[in-house]
Amino acid sequence: MKQQSYFDSEAVSPVIGVMLMLVVTIIVAAAVSAFAGGFADDQKETPIAQIDVQLKAGKDCPRLVFTHLGGDPLKTGDLKIVTYYHDINRTKTGIDLENSNVYRHVTDGSLDPSDALNRFDPVDYQAGGSVTTNDGYPCTVSNGDPVKFWGNSTWLPGDVYTTTDAASLESVIATRDVNDERVEVEIIHVPSGKVIFSGEVFY
Repeated sequence: MKQQSYFDSEAVSPVIGVMLMLVVTIIVAAAVSAFAGGFADDQKETPIAQIDVQLKAGKDCPRLVFTHLGGDPLKTGDLKIVTYYHDINRTKTGIDLENSNVYRHVTDGSLDPSDALNRFDPVDYQAGGSVTTNDGYPCTVSNGDPVKFWGNSTWLPGDVYTTTDAASLESVIATRDVNDERVEVEIIHVPSGKVIFSGEVFY
C-alpha cells in the first residue's frame, strides 16, 4: 500500500490557496463590473447642440431669441432655462450696487404651458423672489403666430425660439424693463443634469 508523503500534502496547500484567490478575484471583478454597468445605464446621454442666445430689438420691447445652430434635436420638455437679470440702480453719481437687484427665473419645460397654474405671475415673483414657471415661451413664430411652444415641442436644428412681446419676455426673465444690463442664461438638460448652454447677453 502506497503511503502519502509529507511532501505531497505540503504541495497541495499552495494550489488550493491559489485557486481560492482566483475565485475571490473573479467574484470581486464580476461585482465591480455589474455595479459599473448599472451605473452607466443610469446615466442619461447628454445631447450635443450649438445654441445661440441674443437680446434683439422688437416692435415694442426687446426679444430674447434662442437659435439652434446645429447638433442633436432637443425635447424642450427635458430642458430648463435659468436666467439672471441684473437690474443695475443708476444714480447721478454712478452705480448703486447695494440697491441693485438680480432677478432669477426658471422656465421648466416639464410644466404644461396650457395650465394656468404654471404661468408667470409678477405678484408671486415679488413675494417669492424666485419662481419656476412655464408660459410656453420662448416659441417659434410663423406669419406672426406662435407655432411651437416651449415644453411641448422638439427644438430642431435651424429652429428659432423667441419671446414675442413684453409679457412673454417677462415670463422668461421676470422683468419687462431691459436696458443695457446683462442677462445670464443657462439651458439645462434635466435627464442628464448637464448644462448645454451658458452665456451672457446684452441688449
